[in-house]
Amino acid sequence: MSTATTGRSKDAVARRLAESHYRVDPSIKRIFRIVSRHREQDENEPIKLLEVNEETTMSGIVPIGFGPHEPSGIFFRSIIVEVRPEELERIRHGEMPLPKDWEVSQEYCRPEQT
Repeated sequence: MSTATTGRSKDAVARRLAESHYRVDPSIKRIFRIVSRHREQDENEPIKLLEVNEETTMSGIVPIGFGPHEPSGIFFRSIIVEVRPEELERIRHGEMPLPKDWEVSQEYCRPEQT
């Protein structure tokens, strides 16, 4: 059985992590995946999420690292970068660069309430 079908792939875990953050913190407005152009396929490269939160302080790019948590289905290390909406616009316009080799990738939508 492939890792993609078991939900253990990096993409599946990134989606699960984003969905859990949306559920835990209703002030998060948007979540994007950050990818490393040259290292993302490396299993040791952490999952990186950019979380847009109106209630956070404007502090720039401050990556916060977390270890895996296998009981929760999080099988990879992760890095969370939390920014305000204004900071997201600065990132998009190149005024506030992400660390070297990082780029904003796909957006994860808020899961529907069940």
